[in-house]
Amino acid sequence: MIFNLEEFLLMREKRVEIQNSIIEEFNLPILVLRANYPGEDKNNFVPKYILEILKDELIDIFNSDIIFSKKLESIEGPTYIYSIKASGKEIKKIAMLVEENHSLGRCVDIDVFDSNGYAFSRKDFGGEKRKCLLCDDMAFVCARKQTHTQKEVQNIIEMKLKKYLENEKIKTDIVQTFSNSALKSVILEVSAFPSFGLVSPQSNGSHEDMDFFTFIDSAFSLNNYFKEVVKAGFSELPIHLIFKKIRHMGKLAEKDMFLATNNVNTHKGLIFLMGISAACAAKVKYEKLSFETISLYIKEMCKDILKDFDNIHLKKKLTHGEKLFFNHGIVGVRGVARDGLEMIFNGAIDIFENAIKNNEHINHAMIRTLIYLMSILEDTTILHRHDVTVLNQVKEIAKNLEKTFKNKTLDTDILKKIEDDFISKRISPGGAADLLSITMFLSFIKKNFD
Repeated sequence: MIFNLEEFLLMREKRVEIQNSIIEEFNLPILVLRANYPGEDKNNFVPKYILEILKDELIDIFNSDIIFSKKLESIEGPTYIYSIKASGKEIKKIAMLVEENHSLGRCVDIDVFDSNGYAFSRKDFGGEKRKCLLCDDMAFVCARKQTHTQKEVQNIIEMKLKKYLENEKIKTDIVQTFSNSALKSVILEVSAFPSFGLVSPQSNGSHEDMDFFTFIDSAFSLNNYFKEVVKAGFSELPIHLIFKKIRHMGKLAEKDMFLATNNVNTHKGLIFLMGISAACAAKVKYEKLSFETISLYIKEMCKDILKDFDNIHLKKKLTHGEKLFFNHGIVGVRGVARDGLEMIFNGAIDIFENAIKNNEHINHAMIRTLIYLMSILEDTTILHRHDVTVLNQVKEIAKNLEKTFKNKTLDTDILKKIEDDFISKRISPGGAADLLSITMFLSFIKKNFD
């Protein structure tokens, strides 16, 4: 390939014109993604492949905030331009995090321009210029001095890509293992009986709009979501960017669920809980840390989750969870997540696993765990139909069951009588059911951290 400097400079000018026209048309900041690859051939396999990987990462991060996108093909190599509905400063901060944390981030240039065309620099955020891929000196210094040959830099980029692809093979195994465990846990939960007004194979419980098969359809509709959140978590990206990615995935999963169930809400709370649990578990696995670290990562991921309730007094239409917070200060699953699922890591998992170790049937292990969760959870599903008085009655019944059957075999006749009473009163501990699924998921994947 013969390099044409004049053509290269003309294409650069044309790209800048296109960038400015997009800014003018949408009056929004833009992000420009290009490969950082030395040499004259900017269109060979390596830089193009790396660019596709980082392009997908950025789309997952900014998702619905991307208003417009355009791809340019030229002697400069492929260039992606995105008009994004967000603060230019926030976009640049995220771009810098990707460049600094992603294993291929140093192999691309991510430029951000505000709605006035101002190009943000790392200095605007107290950052230093980017370092050389081969040494600790600044990249521009090495380039000016020609400290390294183009071939040396190309080789290190190719090595980074090879290492990334090797890691992707490991990711594939983790995604399969963790997502299978998530799906298994969701199906097992709805199979437990008697389950105090929840849907089961033997009963619709306290529900008229759903049955066991509705839940099966719902569970399988979420299978792809389970895979995607594990993929998002098994990453070098910081935890808050992973959270940004999976929240959008959760919204798409909700649509899939409602489509599969004819608009019946079977697993909305679980979508949130399983998303953060599976993503954080995958992140901990990626970083080769201990199983217990998952709780700390969930706590870190959800530390600002109650900001969802900021300014809800200004909203015209509130969700069920927002109404409970506004009227009673009850934080629901958001509060459980903010605390790192403490009731699971410091209680529910042990109850479930001890029952299995004592050779109890898994159905009894699930019921014991469900009773424990019912005894301590501010279950918003119960509050949706009833009030705090009924919730406290349910918690007291669960505490008494714990005492009655401590070190004793469960008496299903007694449990069935309570089940019938709950059904007659339309009580359904759906929040505890979601946490039972998460308990089993975490228990099933625990061996992967030993």
